[in-house]
Amino acid sequence: MLLKIRHALLEVTSPPATKQSAIIINNEVIISSGSILQPHLLFDGDKGEENKGVVARLQQGQLLDVQADEGCRIRSLNFVVTFDPHQRHTRPRQNAASGSRQGHILTRYLAHPLYVFSAAEVSRNLHHILLTADATNQSEVLRSSFVVLSMRPPAKEESFKRFLAHISNYLRHLQPMQTLDDVLVMCSPFGLENFYKTISIGKVSNVMGRSGCLFAISNALPLGCEGSAVFNNKLRLIGIVICTSFQRQQENVNLTLAANFGYLLRNFMEQLGMPSTTFQLTREPSNFPWERTIVVIESAGQQGTGTFIRVHNKHFILTCAHVVGQGNEKVNCRAADREFQSDVIWCNPDSERPFDLALLTAPQDVPERCCVRLAKGPATLGQTVYNAGFPYYVNFGFKYDFNPAIFQGRIIKCDTGAIMSDGSVQAGQSGGPMFDQNGCILGVCVSNIKMDDIIYPNINTAIPICDIRNTLQQFARSNDVKVLSNLVASRDVGRVWSLEMPPIRSKL
Repeated sequence: MLLKIRHALLEVTSPPATKQSAIIINNEVIISSGSILQPHLLFDGDKGEENKGVVARLQQGQLLDVQADEGCRIRSLNFVVTFDPHQRHTRPRQNAASGSRQGHILTRYLAHPLYVFSAAEVSRNLHHILLTADATNQSEVLRSSFVVLSMRPPAKEESFKRFLAHISNYLRHLQPMQTLDDVLVMCSPFGLENFYKTISIGKVSNVMGRSGCLFAISNALPLGCEGSAVFNNKLRLIGIVICTSFQRQQENVNLTLAANFGYLLRNFMEQLGMPSTTFQLTREPSNFPWERTIVVIESAGQQGTGTFIRVHNKHFILTCAHVVGQGNEKVNCRAADREFQSDVIWCNPDSERPFDLALLTAPQDVPERCCVRLAKGPATLGQTVYNAGFPYYVNFGFKYDFNPAIFQGRIIKCDTGAIMSDGSVQAGQSGGPMFDQNGCILGVCVSNIKMDDIIYPNINTAIPICDIRNTLQQFARSNDVKVLSNLVASRDVGRVWSLEMPPIRSKL
């Protein structure tokens, strides 16, 4: 029997009413993110202490059997699921009079909560990402928890376990995820029926955790898409969206995270006491040769990204000046296979003037394959690029989590001394490489566009390699540090980076 995996909209009608996306399997079992419970598990009010107990149990990794626990707060909530039970794949008919197509006829049903469980590895990795974020423990726990509901009144436990075993057979055919794999998300943005079954196409940006349990995708999704299904390019279910944005240091971070569905199912089955099914969940390296060329840089408590580059058979690390900081002679670095200290060869002494660059020494024994070449040609409008780095995913204490992220985008503007792309760049990626399709470094990522104190994460600016290539080559030949002063750009380039109004000839 094949599985029918469909999109649904889950709603808690108990006040305050909340709605978000969900997955329904064989018109029977519903799964969604635990974030839908957040407004109902607040720590203040009459139910505060009871709600704290529920969250504490999830923090401890305890499975909540909603129906068996008479005093469970979640049992008192009313759930409704909305979806199209008679979905057909035939071409929709057109109305002869209006020429419009007939839309989906949605139906609402009661849903019965069965379980709430927290996935340990998802929780650990999510906590690492949100460690310094302005998030409460409650929201963090619920983001890494999942609600399981049924369309029918609770049946015998044996019948439900047989259903889970059937799903696990389906998941055996899934392949391990890789960075830059194609994905499709089916969702209802803002939790509105008007947007039922909206699709979003993107790519896997990072796979995190020892079990590949958490992954980031390039899809920019609004609120209400938590609980959405993530499919691979063969339309097989591979994940559930758990987070579309969060607050960090009073700034909104637009980053879509999803939990690996195979890991969730195995974890859930283990908590139910079922035999652990063997899934291939190991994280696979990307086919794109970028991971080994990227370095984490830590200086004065700040973290950024650098790149091993090769110039005239000499190896260096290229990064941003604001990552290194003024007056620092050494910085701590970490690559895929080593930790080391690097000497600062040159750092732009004028923080108010482009280019925001620094050049560091590289270990003498860095293999050639770990160093990227400088791109020979300039960026072109519409060119595909890959922005790489470490947005929140790594620190020097997590030795097995060296997982740089990569976001595909396109060049959207070429200007004097600056190139812009629509590929995501987050805090921590400063100084990271912008690769071209051949794996050469095309630019150095500096920052997102900031206007009126609002940061726009999908419009970012990089330093073109073609503008600094000759200077780097001269230094590699001569070893004269004075040559690197040419990396301080002209005032015209400074006006571009400061977003000053360009000269306009008025003929009004």
